Amino acid sequence: MATQQLTIPMFPLNMVLLPGETKTLHIFEERYKQLVSDCLINEAHFGIPFLHQASMGDYGIEVKINNVIKKYENGEMDISIEGVRVFKLVEFSKVLPPKLYGAGVIQYEEEIFEKPSHVLQELTKEYMWISQQNTIPVDAFDHSNVYGIARLLDLSSLEKYELLKLNTALKKEDYLKPKIKLFIHLIKTETELKSKFVLN
Repeated sequence: MATQQLTIPMFPLNMVLLPGETKTLHIFEERYKQLVSDCLINEAHFGIPFLHQASMGDYGIEVKINNVIKKYENGEMDISIEGVRVFKLVEFSKVLPPKLYGAGVIQYEEEIFEKPSHVLQELTKEYMWISQQNTIPVDAFDHSNVYGIARLLDLSSLEKYELLKLNTALKKEDYLKPKIKLFIHLIKTETELKSKFVLN
């Protein structure tokens, strides 16, 4: 059975959102003011393919507009967006006349519904404990998935992109585990150095 493809408006950015992650964007270019206006009128979503070092990535995230935070007299806007679903970019058109903005043919990646493994949950709890000095409720991950864990970490856009490209929950977990262990190690090392500095 062939994977269904569809065309959605595109807003390439040097930024990656994870499903469920929110971000504020300032819209100032004419083409993207038009894109946002069209999406608001049609209650439509748009795609953000990852633009890295002037190269378009093969994967991106479909986003929805949660709300318009502010409108300026010159038509610029501040909007709140939220990542919805990961897609693979099949084809990209920089401009799709008569519109000013571009569009892309996409196919959705498999959605991740599985809860994080016990090992990943425990690593994340340790990381959150030593980084924020607070506990996480036992049921914090009951309705989460691997992306819920990833949103808690300070990942770069490139790291998020690498995570999006992996096609199973298990591969995504295997990608995150060593990163969390490294974060924990770095925080513990920094804490030890600080305590030695204070003692001296």
